[in-house]
Amino acid sequence: MESRIQKTLTQWFPDAFEDVKKSALKTDYDFLHHFAEYVKGLIREDCESKKEPFKIINLLYSKGTLFERNAIENAFFFVIASDEKPQTLKESLSLMPETLRAVYIKTILEN
Repeated sequence: MESRIQKTLTQWFPDAFEDVKKSALKTDYDFLHHFAEYVKGLIREDCESKKEPFKIINLLYSKGTLFERNAIENAFFFVIASDEKPQTLKESLSLMPETLRAVYIKTILEN
């Protein structure tokens, strides 16, 4: 059975999951990790739509359960933050809705 995170991400970003078998992504953590890698690619390509994923993540995070919020912090933001440099932090924060910026900074500081 698809979770809210899985259903939302596959509906809004079908391109992100077209090259992966659904059976390979079993948990929300798997989906979020894969999606974060996709978003990193969008950021590197300098696409116009690179803010859109963060808007959807914000919706999931703001209305999510504790489990969903933890999954977003530990799987999505951890992957995004893994390549973060002081020179790119300002740009990364500008892509996110204001409510997610504190969560992202918290993730960076904790890891």
